[in-house]
Amino acid sequence: MIVSVLSPKGGCGKSTTTLMLATVFAENKDLSIAIVDADPRQSLARVWQSKRSEDTHGPLPFTVISDTSDSTILDTLDDAGERFDLVFVDLEGVAGLMASYAASSSDMCIIPMRPSALDGDAAGSALKMVRDAGRAARRDVKSYILITQTDAAIVTTSYKEVLAELDASGVNRFKTELMRRAPFERVMAEGRTIFELQKNVSVQRAINNAVQLGIEMADVMEASE
Repeated sequence: MIVSVLSPKGGCGKSTTTLMLATVFAENKDLSIAIVDADPRQSLARVWQSKRSEDTHGPLPFTVISDTSDSTILDTLDDAGERFDLVFVDLEGVAGLMASYAASSSDMCIIPMRPSALDGDAAGSALKMVRDAGRAARRDVKSYILITQTDAAIVTTSYKEVLAELDASGVNRFKTELMRRAPFERVMAEGRTIFELQKNVSVQRAINNAVQLGIEMADVMEASE
């Protein structure tokens, strides 16, 4: 199964979402997991892995593949889909051929967005792009909005309005939100997985958050089979 994490809006948490989900699903040793880093910035394949190589964290629980070329991404995804049970694709924050190609090859697309009007507009564009890519490929590609970077202690009017608009439109949305938590930033900065951080209350809450999102995604995948 191929799952693309995409949005034309930068800074909405695509790489964090990809890393958290790959890490959680990799806890199931019966599954083979891969990340395809298709973002030219190479946040995972270059930045995250280079930080990881500076210390000894042991072997990665998943495989990271780099491909930033429009001309080869379809072949890369076809190959990864054959080799691994679950493939997550991290895409750059722009709308273009790469995102369209990835969407057309995916079984599911996750669209992260912060609860703001700007992110909502970007998510709408991403949803349309996924629908168009699926129609072109004559495939039914499921799309799910994932609300990110929310604060459990602060519920703003904008947050309420965005969620009400999404739910009124009938858009598929994960009920679990990927919260704004310091440990999520630390894994990117330190080249670790969330399970490799020294345990404390904050880290455990971040783990619980990521695991809950993984459980909901697994339920969605099972329901769609």
